[in-house]
Amino acid sequence: MHTCQLTVPARPASLDQIHDLLDSLWSEQERFPDADRLRFETAVIEVAGNIVTHAAAAARPGEVTVELTLSASPDEATARFCDDGGAAELDLARVRMPDTMAESGRGLALTRALTDDLTYQRVGSANIWTLTCRRS
Repeated sequence: MHTCQLTVPARPASLDQIHDLLDSLWSEQERFPDADRLRFETAVIEVAGNIVTHAAAAARPGEVTVELTLSASPDEATARFCDDGGAAELDLARVRMPDTMAESGRGLALTRALTDDLTYQRVGSANIWTLTCRRS
């Protein structure tokens, strides 16, 4: 299993670093199928985008830190986000795709559809997001 990690401020510019970390993950795990890589990458970027948008919303820019750990084996890929932003007030079991005319609200619904497992926990002052995509 290959693992890589990154700690960045919760800013839009940090999404480029997350893309680079994904590239690093795949450079060491070449046997993971392209279609599964794509769904994993999309889910990772959706969660990262939500953290940047929502967890950091109550704080001044750059105050929230995100630690991302990616792991991949030939059979599955896992991402674990830990951020010190505000708590997410949501129930993942109730997340649904919004109306076709809605301008936002698709990120977590899409992530649920793309992943085999998606969890959120508030542990002390940290938000912990874990997502897993198994090889199809």
